[in-house]
Amino acid sequence: MRLTVSVKKLNQILGELKEISRMDFMIYSVNGEQTAGTVQEDFGEMVVQFVQSLAETQVAQGWIYFRVELNGKTEYVLLCNREAETEYAYLIGRMALCQIRNMFLAMRDPENKKNVLRQILNGEIAGEKLAEKCHQVQLRPEKYMLYVIQHKTNSDAILGEMLKNLFVGSCLDYVFEMDGTRTVLLKHIADIQNGNYEKYARTIVDNLQTEAMMNVWVGYGEVVDSFEKMNEAYLNACTALKIGMVFYGAEKVFCYEHLGIARLIYKLPADLCEIFLREVLGENMDVDFDDETLTTINQLFDHNLNISETARQLFIHRNTLVYRLERIEKRLGLDIRSFEDAMIFKIAMMVRVHLNELRKETL
Repeated sequence: MRLTVSVKKLNQILGELKEISRMDFMIYSVNGEQTAGTVQEDFGEMVVQFVQSLAETQVAQGWIYFRVELNGKTEYVLLCNREAETEYAYLIGRMALCQIRNMFLAMRDPENKKNVLRQILNGEIAGEKLAEKCHQVQLRPEKYMLYVIQHKTNSDAILGEMLKNLFVGSCLDYVFEMDGTRTVLLKHIADIQNGNYEKYARTIVDNLQTEAMMNVWVGYGEVVDSFEKMNEAYLNACTALKIGMVFYGAEKVFCYEHLGIARLIYKLPADLCEIFLREVLGENMDVDFDDETLTTINQLFDHNLNISETARQLFIHRNTLVYRLERIEKRLGLDIRSFEDAMIFKIAMMVRVHLNELRKETL
């Protein structure tokens, strides 16, 4: 078995036990190699003989031998010296055995892996400590797509179970809650067909809506192949959600690399937003549009400013559409039938949405 607890940690625990009990302790592998201890002694041959025997405990040369069993199999041997009264030494040894065994089991626990992953994503572990933690819980670097699922408060337990049942296909996949409104699916890319990460994200949304009637949004970024990159990947996915939900309200899936100009606008401060809107729209910077006008504008953009196709989709005559667009031009001073004015208008509307969000945050 690969060591799941660092030697430094084991020595620290054995040292603390010695301070309390005034007794020495050693831990050996089943092959007779000393792994940790408050003293260095060569009892390798005796340890191997003990492991091969049927005895649960053994006393030899002033030491008590205990089996460290994990899931019914002897994985290590704990030695406790018996310089103190035998009964007292045996009791302390059993207590130490219980603590060591529970620590090994905890490190094997998948939930412990999730706790470490949660810390990694939050940027709480880095550098040498990151490598040590991953080694302790047996987290191996693989190629992952990190999906962040935004949901309503208090639905994380149900969501977690649904994601686990529908999208966890192997021991390399992980689902865990982050902050009450966000749950992470760390998906091994081998299970994502043809590397179509957007399609997989949409499958998550569709399944949760169909199976659990849950309204969710999914953010993601690039594939990560190391734990050092996971904090950045998580922050990017969260940013994709924030920006996407502000600027592309009708969408449910947002990729950090595909946010386009929205990512730039999202970084603008309120004063620059107001200056831009005042220059472009003047007194009309706070103008509101009725549903008919908004639908007309959106359809025109969706059909690449094609008047005939837009009119067909709106089930109106071409001249009716031209009349509506001329009304907008008179109101704003922008002819959105031309590419340049359409681009300015689109950017202005996105800037205004962003400014409104900034104003809400200051209230």
